[in-house]
Amino acid sequence: MWTRLHTKQTFLSAAAIILAVALFFAINILADVLLKGVRIDLTEDRLYTVTDATRSVLSAIDEPIRLRLYRSRELAEAGPYFAGHIQRVDEMLDTYARLAGGLLVVERYDPRPFSPEEDLAVSDGARGLNVRADGTLAYLALSGSNSTDDRRTIPFLAPDRADFLEYDLTRMIYDLAHPDKPVVAVLGDLPLFGDPMTGRGPWLVMEAMEQFFAVRQIESAAAGIGDDVDVLMLAQPGSLNESELYAIDQFALGGGRVLAFVDPLPEVLELMRTRQPAGDAVAVMAPLLAAWGVEIPAGRVVGDRDAAMRVRARHEDRPVVTDYLPWLELGPDNVAADVPATADLRVLVMKSAGSIRAAEGATTTLEPLIRTGPQAAELDAERLRFLPDPVRLLREFQPGNEPLVLAARISGAAQSAFPEGPPDGVGGDEDDPSGAAGHRSAAASGIEVILVADADILVDDNFVQASAVGGQRFIVPTANNADFAINALEQLRGGEMLAGLRGRGITQRRFDVLEETRRRAEDAYRASEQALLANIEETRRRISELQREELEGGALLTPEQQQAIEDSRQNLLQLRQELRDVQYALRRDVERLEQRVTTLNTWAVPALIAGTALVVAVVRRTRAARSRRDAPTS
Repeated sequence: MWTRLHTKQTFLSAAAIILAVALFFAINILADVLLKGVRIDLTEDRLYTVTDATRSVLSAIDEPIRLRLYRSRELAEAGPYFAGHIQRVDEMLDTYARLAGGLLVVERYDPRPFSPEEDLAVSDGARGLNVRADGTLAYLALSGSNSTDDRRTIPFLAPDRADFLEYDLTRMIYDLAHPDKPVVAVLGDLPLFGDPMTGRGPWLVMEAMEQFFAVRQIESAAAGIGDDVDVLMLAQPGSLNESELYAIDQFALGGGRVLAFVDPLPEVLELMRTRQPAGDAVAVMAPLLAAWGVEIPAGRVVGDRDAAMRVRARHEDRPVVTDYLPWLELGPDNVAADVPATADLRVLVMKSAGSIRAAEGATTTLEPLIRTGPQAAELDAERLRFLPDPVRLLREFQPGNEPLVLAARISGAAQSAFPEGPPDGVGGDEDDPSGAAGHRSAAASGIEVILVADADILVDDNFVQASAVGGQRFIVPTANNADFAINALEQLRGGEMLAGLRGRGITQRRFDVLEETRRRAEDAYRASEQALLANIEETRRRISELQREELEGGALLTPEQQQAIEDSRQNLLQLRQELRDVQYALRRDVERLEQRVTTLNTWAVPALIAGTALVVAVVRRTRAARSRRDAPTS
């Protein structure tokens, strides 16, 4: 009886396994046919979900747009790294075409070597990737055109930029749907358009701006800003004369929008040895800032204990890794979540930024866009100019326990910085030589200014890193600095349609638990370290005094003095050993936490699976034993 029951159970188990395998394959085949392109997006930033910003762009298309996707079979066969990326591009373009309601046409080509399709791809600006030893080129490029023959091309859709795929595609379609770009005029000391003296080309933020705006460089604003300028961007304006200040004043009062980067310590200009010393932008802009109801303290920069970046430095003639208070890595908690310019930003890097505060009696409204955490305070900029000591800055830092504003929107009623009229040298026309008749003494409908107390936020190295694929160089963002600049320009102009896309894909995040543990360890051991360093310095001084007495007196040291020197040297060796112990203890808590995290990541899933399997085995064994007990005996 038991044998027949066991045989029946074995047969049923085998049949169940066969049916389960067949059902598994059937479900997968049906899903591949019926649910093609359907995904569950579990990423934190919803990188695989089409955003509302993209839907708005696609629904606003009013003329047909034609896209050509060049995808080589050889690239898809090169491995899953490229095959998966190509599939995602295909699926996203299908989604775009569906959402555009027939106004977006996607054509697909396989540009085989020496084929007409390859000639078409090259003429559209596609760049091939060398995938074989014989020099065969493979393509993954996208070209688009509108009804007026405006053309945009992404030469190579690199997998390295997979997290930014939606942004790249939507930006291209937006450019084709809006070929007329608003005008942005740029004035200031930052060499954003390139520096002939150093041979450096345009900054990356400028290249990004030119994708959305007609960017114009202004050498001098003395003759006015220009009636066709939508937004004026001031990039560390430290060399303006009074006539130029007046032109900016009148532009803002007349309804012109201003984005100003005014930095009390522009590190990028400090490092440019070949350039003439830059002017003090804070001092130069002080009259305008006062008229706009704000101020930036001169010679003061912001340090933040919570947002400080880790740097390598030297302290007491030894290498250290420590927090550098003026270099800030800011996250979502530091930006305004309900403002288009900052709502979707993930990481911002600012260096030696100033603080912005409302002036006494201001009639304007100051709306913070970027701010520090509460563990922040102002530092003397002079301490940072020449070989700053990060450890000493950290040791002497006294946080003010309240956030400081680093960037702000300024709006509302404002008066002219020139209440007496145009300054000398600013003329009008023949009927009004002094220009007084056209002078604006106040804003007719309020001013609109975004003020940023940092210029280094625009520097390439602070927000991108370069990578290479197949010999081609690609720029991958590591922070949202350029996104912020473009968002701010678009908000000032009134077009924030793409703001919801920028900021996605930035994956650099701080490990909060590790950072807090490291900070507690540093605070706990810093006092012991400084006490030991003081004892070491005192011992060195005592030895030097005894040796100097010997040289100045011309007599040999007594045995007691020689013993004192020897004791001091032994004490010095012991103090150095204690210092090394303290420095080791400084890192021990962080290393232990890192080891626990690594162990958890390595063994948690295998342990969970093994534990589940053990429970299942015990349950099955228990049930089998119960079945044997309950089975009737023959």
